[in-house]
Amino acid sequence: MSVVVILKFFHFLGLFVAGGIGVGGAIVQSAHIKAGQPPAPPVGRAMQILGLLGLISLIVIWLTGIGLAHSLYGGLAINSAFTAKLGGAALLLLLSAASNFHIYQAMKAKRLPHASFMKASMMLSRAALVVVLAGAAIAFSG
Repeated sequence: MSVVVILKFFHFLGLFVAGGIGVGGAIVQSAHIKAGQPPAPPVGRAMQILGLLGLISLIVIWLTGIGLAHSLYGGLAINSAFTAKLGGAALLLLLSAASNFHIYQAMKAKRLPHASFMKASMMLSRAALVVVLAGAAIAFSG
């Protein structure tokens, strides 16, 4: 089996995990916001674990993506759409890391995460994801 096939497998696995966590997490967060209630402690812990798994999957996507870009295209300078995709992906990784750190600090201090920070992070993450998906669709359409 070639290195590219192995990298693609783990890249797609990371995409699958991150996507599932993103959709599932958004639904759970939305339900709690609409109900005006914080998550129960077991749900909060589960969300914290899911956030960490999401961050790990983004790191896997980055590592395998860099390997794939170098193996298939000789580097990261593929085209301008790919560069935009990388910018969106970098923002997404940064927001995921910041959100995980913020939630960890809040849990450590036995307080709820700041709603305004989490809302802004969610909105920016969704915008970054649109840039990533559009950039990928354009970059690899030709």
